[in-house]
Amino acid sequence: MRVAVDVTPLVGVRTGIGQAVASILDALRAQQVGSPGPGPGSRPGAPDAPEVIPYALSRRARGHAGTLPEGTRFPAWPARMLLRAWERSDGPTVDRWLDGADVVHATNYLAPPSRHPVVVSVWDCTFVRSPELVSPAVRKVEPMLRRALRRGAWVHTGSHFVASEIVDHFGADLAGPDRVVVVAPGIPVLHREGEVEPAIQELVETPFILALGTIEPRKNLDGLVRAFGLLAPQHPELHLVLAGPDGPGRRAVDLARAALPNRSASRIVITGPVSDAGRTTLLESAAVLAYPSVYEGFGFPILEAMRSGVPVVASLTGSIPEVAGNAAALVEPLDPDALAAALARVLTDDDHRDELVARGRARAAEFSWGETARGLTELYAKALG
Repeated sequence: MRVAVDVTPLVGVRTGIGQAVASILDALRAQQVGSPGPGPGSRPGAPDAPEVIPYALSRRARGHAGTLPEGTRFPAWPARMLLRAWERSDGPTVDRWLDGADVVHATNYLAPPSRHPVVVSVWDCTFVRSPELVSPAVRKVEPMLRRALRRGAWVHTGSHFVASEIVDHFGADLAGPDRVVVVAPGIPVLHREGEVEPAIQELVETPFILALGTIEPRKNLDGLVRAFGLLAPQHPELHLVLAGPDGPGRRAVDLARAALPNRSASRIVITGPVSDAGRTTLLESAAVLAYPSVYEGFGFPILEAMRSGVPVVASLTGSIPEVAGNAAALVEPLDPDALAAALARVLTDDDHRDELVARGRARAAEFSWGETARGLTELYAKALG
């Protein structure tokens, strides 16, 4: 079985989807050669493990050939032209471009027309739940996804919470609810090689609350800033570190920080994008990870922190309770007092902290890219069958 896998998310700054695609590729290839996949719980692959044909939707991605797998295939047409056509019709197909593939795995919502079975990964439903929070380009995903589902595409997602949302929002377009299959991802594999950013090195000896992710409205980082403002007077050495690319939530964060007294605001560090080495250093040094998102399809930072022995305070919303299990302190994200209280307890109650760390390590050990690869292989076979 040969599976064409969209590797476009590997281009540019790696978001959670980019990290997932990179790890899925590694795990599928490890499964094919019968070697252990990345992460715990891996075992030799099955004989019918798929051969991967990588493809990118953008011709411009050729300029990033060093970050894409060898043999990546590129379209003959500009991506803008393809997407405009796929919004309105079921062509052009990608069959000539992906000649030899048996199944197409669209890893990032955009499922191209094909005579072969198509699996499309839908990581969350923000684009239909809260379209005002996403860009016009992302809002165009909905009609293309609906067309793909009407053509019979299968849907892969990482949590049962999102699976239920997909059935609710797209049930009329699906061939049946069994077309939505949950295969949980593992935990991103971080590479320690490379230099740690100087600003991050300076934080290592300082107690800090860590938040990881793009600064966008649903991450509720402005609410975290307000909660930090409640904590800061009682913890004069404590810092808040927001690590991740800028996004449409940055203005709200800046306004929330500006509303704090300078002695508190000056202890909020916004790093921008960080390297794997910098991310690893932050995770190994943080006093606690705060994940106050108001909506989340999965939440890699939760498991990354748990694997690193960092206690987690997170939201009661979205898929977060499903991912965290009983290993995080869960609170109402839009209540700064509750968020501040949960963070304060982790910082001051050693027994509570130790319990969260122990539960977190056990919870993180349940996620494996080897299991992800096996689940996806079963899904590919089901779609092909």
